[in-house]
Amino acid sequence: MMKVPAILQREARTRLFQGIAFGAVATMTIGFIWGGWMTEESARLMRAAAENNGRMSVLVPLCVAQFTATDGAMARFKTSSVYSRENLVSEVVKNVASTNMDYALAKACASSIDLDLAKTATKS
Repeated sequence: MMKVPAILQREARTRLFQGIAFGAVATMTIGFIWGGWMTEESARLMRAAAENNGRMSVLVPLCVAQFTATDGAMARFKTSSVYSRENLVSEVVKNVASTNMDYALAKACASSIDLDLAKTATKS
């Protein structure tokens, strides 16, 4: 009959399994805190945010160009309240590059138009 190694007998076996469990927990803790590991949900959220930022970086300049090309839109924008500018942008520009206007795009477009107006005001 084969003899079982001393490390797998009684008290030593318990300590071995405790060490394995502790090592696994320590590895996961260090991996998630300092190692850059992440859950699938965190990765999905990061991917969605990056996708949205990329989409906005392309669509916002197109939206601003469409808005400023519309007759009377800038005059209406200047006289409208800060709270209604997103609605004005979404009224004037229905879709940008075959993408329907949503609130986030309208808000980003209105902010960009406001920033452009502030830049031209400081140059004058």
